[in-house]
Amino acid sequence: MIRISKQTNDGWPIHKIVANATIYSPAGELLSSFRHHPQPGQISDALTNIERRYQALAAEPRYKHFVRIPERILRCIDYFGVGCNRAKAKARLHSYYLFIGVVDNAIDSGNVDTGERILQYLSAPGSFREEEILSSSLRLVTEILRGHISAVSYSSMMERFRELYQTVISEREAESIEAYINHRRAVGRLTATLSYELISPLLDRESQSQGLLRFMNQVGEVGCLVDSVIDLDADRRIGLLRFQPNMIDRGRLIVCTLQAGLTVLLRHPGLCGLFLQAITDNVRDRFRGQQTQDLVHIVANRKEEPAIVA
Repeated sequence: MIRISKQTNDGWPIHKIVANATIYSPAGELLSSFRHHPQPGQISDALTNIERRYQALAAEPRYKHFVRIPERILRCIDYFGVGCNRAKAKARLHSYYLFIGVVDNAIDSGNVDTGERILQYLSAPGSFREEEILSSSLRLVTEILRGHISAVSYSSMMERFRELYQTVISEREAESIEAYINHRRAVGRLTATLSYELISPLLDRESQSQGLLRFMNQVGEVGCLVDSVIDLDADRRIGLLRFQPNMIDRGRLIVCTLQAGLTVLLRHPGLCGLFLQAITDNVRDRFRGQQTQDLVHIVANRKEEPAIVA
């Protein structure tokens, strides 16, 4: 059950949506960072609509792999013996990895300007206008994520986001598989570093958490390389590669991915089952997501075909 509680802050009611342990309710985070608020009587309906849209997005098959990542990160945090506020950390990671999933899908769909649009959304002051938040999936997940970025981390994370964007742009200019692999590693590290910075205010024991950061960077590299093995042909088809990968290039990418993955596994054998589960989910969910997209395209094409009258 979702409960909405109210308290007054400078004359404005602040709504906090509290969900049970299995469902993350994000919308209440929005009010803390928004410049323009709706009238008090409109807030409850706006939050409900945003909540419903967000949960529907998170439930889509193509994003299942992404929304399962937070629980795995929490298990890794436990493995390293780092204390944290688990509920808040899971909420922040959920918003971040659904954001990553939606952005990744937009890029895979050929929207190469996605990164620039995201930077614009994050740089502009927030605005609690329901129609703006719900105008697109990208806008929705970006605004939800913004609500989870603490004031202490905002400047640093914006620099990371800009660095990540430039790295992705540079990746498209890679003219060899070696350069491409190096860029993918960098993208993985930056993606992991951003997730760490998002939850770092919630972590205890700084010395231990630095080991967690190194580990997350290594896993981020492996994850990005695994994605590349799966998506290499699709990236080539939509024009995200400057070179035409041949069989030797594919072999190099696979070998590099295996080497990086085995290095992490040998250092942390206790997490072997978790890694294998993550890779299996990634492959299966990408396949299911592609099947869903193909079915949508088939249905859309059939609707556009002229009716045949006998």
